[in-house]
Amino acid sequence: MMMKNLSIILFPMLLSVLFVQCSGENQAEPAQEKAIKPTKNEPFDKRYKSEIESKLKIGDKEKYSYHVYKAFINADSIEDAIITVNRMQFAEDEAIKSGKVTKAVEMGYVGTYNYFFYYDGAIDQISEPITVPSSPGRELDISFASITSPDKQDIIIDYRIRNSGWRSYFTSTNEGHLSLMFQWKWFDHVGEAVPEALNHVLEPSPEGQSQDIAIYQSTIDDYNPEVGDVYAYMPKITKKGALMYRFFYDPAVSKYRIYSPQMLNDLGLTAVGPLKR
Repeated sequence: MMMKNLSIILFPMLLSVLFVQCSGENQAEPAQEKAIKPTKNEPFDKRYKSEIESKLKIGDKEKYSYHVYKAFINADSIEDAIITVNRMQFAEDEAIKSGKVTKAVEMGYVGTYNYFFYYDGAIDQISEPITVPSSPGRELDISFASITSPDKQDIIIDYRIRNSGWRSYFTSTNEGHLSLMFQWKWFDHVGEAVPEALNHVLEPSPEGQSQDIAIYQSTIDDYNPEVGDVYAYMPKITKKGALMYRFFYDPAVSKYRIYSPQMLNDLGLTAVGPLKR
């Protein structure tokens, strides 16, 4: 059965690229590729590990971490899954080979070392790897919520870029496909005297069954700049400030669009943006 490539709709970002779809050759080329290829006739739980190793060309000697998160990601009644992969050791090895270890550490090893895969249970297929350029000092954090429809669960992915945190939202579209519908920063400057904090709040849309995504000014609860390991640190951010932006889901393009000032006025709301992303 031919694998379907994952369809991604990118939301404009401060960074030039935050998610890169891999197909064919992978950007990361370990020294040794797994000799044993996955057997696609096996059930998912028995084959997914060998399949992701094959797709990423992970060598026998490489240490990496992976996690499987199961949920009903599309509107059918068959369970699906997200598989995350973190290749911190490979990031360190690449820095050593390049002779730029000090610079890599300073930049938080930012690169293509965090990945995730989408398993569609109905068609029994694992997608090609989706790279999440980020700091591999922390694995991807995955959660689910019914955002676009109460009939399915959408995917929320949190990741780190040095001492900042970012959040991306994916939804299933067609069979075997996901779309990146929204992404925004949720904190920055952790470990410094004055951090930035943005509260993401899901609020019922005035039209339809979807949820709006509202971004509020905020602060990190009980913040102390002596955070230690910025990648292990998990800030608690609750809504304290003014509404900055509010976005609504547009099913025609499977992405979020910003409310205009007039639209917010019609809802009896006022946003105090703009805000640097």
